[in-house]
Amino acid sequence: MNQRLLTIKASNDVCADEIKHLSAIAGMLDIEHCAIDLNGEIDSFEKELCDAGKYDFLYLGAHANTESFGESDGCPTYAWDELALALCSSDCLNYGSVLMLGCCRGGLKEVAYQLFCACDKIDYICGPRWTVTGPDISAGFHVYIYNHVVRREQPSTSIMRASKATGYDFLARPDNLWVKPT
Repeated sequence: MNQRLLTIKASNDVCADEIKHLSAIAGMLDIEHCAIDLNGEIDSFEKELCDAGKYDFLYLGAHANTESFGESDGCPTYAWDELALALCSSDCLNYGSVLMLGCCRGGLKEVAYQLFCACDKIDYICGPRWTVTGPDISAGFHVYIYNHVVRREQPSTSIMRASKATGYDFLARPDNLWVKPT
């Protein structure tokens, strides 16, 4: 069974080329790619997730801060725990799946903590800890996916390679990829 990647576009100005790049990467690695626009209520988003099956990788493209994500002007905006609850109740994540936060500050431990606390089905989270551009994010995730899928590296090694390749930290704490506390 092929692995699956879901791209969630939660901002109108997420670059179309960024999404195309992620889709092309998925195609090269024989990963099925699906995309959803989060442009309304979280309840309709959750229903869409329920109908779409399970995913190994989930990529969120948005603007963000430690409390929420969404449009650059803050309207609409979604709380991190709302996303986690929607993912949890939709049961759309396979065991060991990776939630890739393609947004500034998506790798901060405050963000990871909110997601882990709201949904025990989230196993791994990776994202940049600083302000980055679309090309930085998609390059980092390209390196991450290549190392994780092709080279079969563990998530912490794959994220270290992505960080080194881009010059930005793609993690939620300095010493390792955030793994769900036990």
